[in-house]
Amino acid sequence: MSKKENTVERTITVEARAYPITEPKGNTLAFASVTIDGMFAVNGIRVMDSEKGRFAAMPSAKDKNGTYRDVCFPITADLRKQLNAAVLDAYDQALTQEKASVRDQIKEGPKAVKEKPAPDKENSAKKSVPEL
Repeated sequence: MSKKENTVERTITVEARAYPITEPKGNTLAFASVTIDGMFAVNGIRVMDSEKGRFAAMPSAKDKNGTYRDVCFPITADLRKQLNAAVLDAYDQALTQEKASVRDQIKEGPKAVKEKPAPDKENSAKKSVPEL
């Protein structure tokens, strides 16, 4: 089997969506999905918080020795940086939208319940009683 390398540089588009956890457990703050060049999707990315800061952790699976191994991962440092930045930006944007929607709910306050007017007894009695 021969291996052919493509050395042509090109830009890669990375689109990310983040879903913050309402009550984070441990170091996981959110889950994210990424689409690369509109052709490859990766789900199950975790937004993690550590002593060194936030980062995107790729999906992993436990092997027979109990060690976790990434299922998929970027090969180049440039793609890793771009993917990490896209996921963290999506996370920040999701938090901003979440705060904005809570702020809007507080501003609106409890909405008044629209009450239906009581049926007109005289008109409803006329409809139900046949005329003689």
